[in-house]
Amino acid sequence: MKKKRNVYLKMKTLQEAKQIIFNQFQLSDRLKKELVPVSDAVGRILADPVIAATSSPGFHSAAMDGIAVHAPETYGASEARPKTLSIGKDAFYVNTGHVLPSGTNAVIMIEKVIEQDPPHVVIESPAYPWQNVRKTGEDIVATELLFPRNYEITPYCIGALLSGGIFSVTVKQKPNVLIIPTGSELVDFRRASLEKLQPGQIIESNSLVLGKLTESCNGSYQRHEIIKDDIANIRQAVREAVDGDFHMVLIVGGSSAGSEDYAKDVIADLGQVLVHGVTIMPGKPVIIGEVNSIPVFGIPGYPVSAIIAFEQFVGPLLCRMLGQPERERNTVQVAPTRKIASKLGVEEFLRVKLGVVGERIVATPSF
Repeated sequence: MKKKRNVYLKMKTLQEAKQIIFNQFQLSDRLKKELVPVSDAVGRILADPVIAATSSPGFHSAAMDGIAVHAPETYGASEARPKTLSIGKDAFYVNTGHVLPSGTNAVIMIEKVIEQDPPHVVIESPAYPWQNVRKTGEDIVATELLFPRNYEITPYCIGALLSGGIFSVTVKQKPNVLIIPTGSELVDFRRASLEKLQPGQIIESNSLVLGKLTESCNGSYQRHEIIKDDIANIRQAVREAVDGDFHMVLIVGGSSAGSEDYAKDVIADLGQVLVHGVTIMPGKPVIIGEVNSIPVFGIPGYPVSAIIAFEQFVGPLLCRMLGQPERERNTVQVAPTRKIASKLGVEEFLRVKLGVVGERIVATPSF
């Protein structure tokens, strides 16, 4: 039987394809909430705003080593008219972080204290109220908003959360992505023998690259065992995924126009194909589909195409699921080192090496 080849019909531009997936998948409400300890919350996205439960500091404390005093008792002190204070009566030794003794509201640095016969000390300049004092709530005030919903917790947030009396936070579930590598030529690296590798066989790597890219977008992934070019087995794997706990499925390989490229047919059999082919290079064969309201992508098998397809479609969709803005790359103006031919009507992504020549940054295209 003659095998049918896929044909690219009505290819979409990059912006058209993105708009289709953003309009089709309203996914922000699909992620469940999870309560996690603050110590495990770095990299997670808040599902609810976080309100401080306590003030920090929770008391007036010394900001310097020295003596705590009632500021008005020191007024008038000068080098010409020094004042003598009595330790334990109108002056109290404190270290940084100590609670201010009752009745005091300022700290004089120890370097400016002249010790006399115990228990007396001399000062030659006055203190003003709240000098060298960390007042209650200076950093955090109870009931204030610490972090809004959809905020990504960073290592720097941990101190603020704990200081504000927050020991656990409600975060969004990580989007769970199933990655299905397909292709009869693929070999699992865990069972690969370089000596026994046959011509035409390829060590499968795309699934791990895509998995780690998923994790970099605050998602989680599971890697399916390699499936040979068998449409029934691929269809079964996708059906089980969309009926399970996955929020997205990536079929890696089989998205192009070859006679054994089955991703399009699998998606069409189980749901609908929204886009097959985008006017970008690399990444033109990408497929965007929907099965049971779950986004299912056909990712090209060529490694650079797979990465571009992820960065342009999968990554932005994961960000939207989590209520995050699409991640933007840093940009810089460069001068090409040679002419770059381009195909009409195709948006090209070129890998380049950058260098500095004089005051210019130059870009040399890579293969």
